[in-house]
Amino acid sequence: MGELQQTLKQTLSIQGEALHSGQMVTMTLIPQPEDTGIRFCRSDLPGKPVLSARPEHVVDTYRCTTIGDNTWRIRTIEHLMAALHGLGVDNLLVEVEGEELPMGDGSAWYFARAIRETGWVQQEKSERTWRITAPVWVENGNSPGSYLVALPGDQLHISYFFTSNNNGVGNQFYQLTVTPETFQKELASARTIAFTYEIEALRRQGLARGGNFEIAVVVGEEGYLNDLRYPDEIARHKILDILGDLYLLGPVTGKIIGIGSGHKMDLELVLRLRENLR
Repeated sequence: MGELQQTLKQTLSIQGEALHSGQMVTMTLIPQPEDTGIRFCRSDLPGKPVLSARPEHVVDTYRCTTIGDNTWRIRTIEHLMAALHGLGVDNLLVEVEGEELPMGDGSAWYFARAIRETGWVQQEKSERTWRITAPVWVENGNSPGSYLVALPGDQLHISYFFTSNNNGVGNQFYQLTVTPETFQKELASARTIAFTYEIEALRRQGLARGGNFEIAVVVGEEGYLNDLRYPDEIARHKILDILGDLYLLGPVTGKIIGIGSGHKMDLELVLRLRENLR
């Protein structure tokens, strides 16, 4: 990541279908001054309410990361947050005409491409990076063997071990040191995972109404039902999610190790890190 803070060169609008609602939504990324951080705005509501992308504003972690308060919310922010973290964009206002971001192609590539085409500029103040100085970890008491560990390190390095009882999928491991180059090349286009039995359950709950077989790694009882972009695409996408959720803190330096973790544990680790690093 650059030593100076960065924002976009100019305002950028992205339109697309939302994963869970299935509605078309427009998202506008607006450059902001130094020390603003990432903020989200519901531009379709009276007064255009705004919240910072901070851990205390997360209201739900089921299947995605959702920020909001008791009157409004914005779902599925993690892929955009991963693109901003991976590319080093520090200050931005994200205006959304609805309660969910466009899903793009189920990865962060859609956002990263638009951001790279628009370009970003360095600002005058130095970037404030959270440096992990001592081991911090969380575990899932309901799922033995699920851990998320943060260790000291000079760069942001994330590794993930995905475990599955599905014979066609098996276990996957992936790791990388995050830079704008490695993010764009190795991580940005890794899509979310969808099990066929989960899709029907989600739709009964009014979720996953958008999308098709192209925006996810779709897994049936016997294995994959569509083509993969990487042999370990699931593990890569899990790292993508961690990268996005970590950005609720801001830029982070250290080693992150995930085993069977998800958004709920990501938030728990972020909260634990914030207490530890304060």
